[in-house]
Amino acid sequence: MSDLSVRDYLQTQGLKLPEDDVCVAQVAVRLVMASGNAAIERALLWYANDDVVLAEHILENEQNEVALKQVFMALDSVFERTVVKSAVVYALAPDELTYLVRLAQQGEVIEQKVSVDEENGWHYLFARSAQTGWLNVVDNVEHWLEQGELKGLHNMRGPSQMSLPICLPSGRVLGVLHVEAEQKSAFDDAAQAEWVGLALALVEPLSVLLNMDNEIEDNGDM
Repeated sequence: MSDLSVRDYLQTQGLKLPEDDVCVAQVAVRLVMASGNAAIERALLWYANDDVVLAEHILENEQNEVALKQVFMALDSVFERTVVKSAVVYALAPDELTYLVRLAQQGEVIEQKVSVDEENGWHYLFARSAQTGWLNVVDNVEHWLEQGELKGLHNMRGPSQMSLPICLPSGRVLGVLHVEAEQKSAFDDAAQAEWVGLALALVEPLSVLLNMDNEIEDNGDM
């Protein structure tokens, strides 16, 4: 992804982060994804549990397995160098666009599959970002709950939260990167730059998983 795409994302989302910091974070993640040398069990990649069987939403083939591994390694690399409680990459499932399905997670396990509708937009920050295409940062979840800006006591598990839409240059949302921290005001500029860099780097593997490769090429250099 070019520096222009970084600048466009920051401007679109109204973020006043140092562009160079985001570019560095993005490049670091892309290098991790390009290495491709992590040994990850297929059962972890193509997980199946009571809530979700991933292969029912993403076609199980070699190309998608490579992309899933990239998502897993990318998320792990940023999770390991930041202080957060949980981090999840969700995809907007290609054949049921009203659902977010978990692709990879690190830390405490949270929701695996959530419908994207107006009601859930009030209960889950990542559903709101998927619905609107806007990045959301909550420094004090308790205050948001008191003000009615967020609903559901389950949100108290993460006193601060950040949801970042993973978007094509056209603005189409491919998924959401959602992060929760154990303390309030956890996402300073340095932390935001790390997670924005990851969200930008994830466009490529999610485009593969959702069969959006052609749309990437049609909308400019990534």
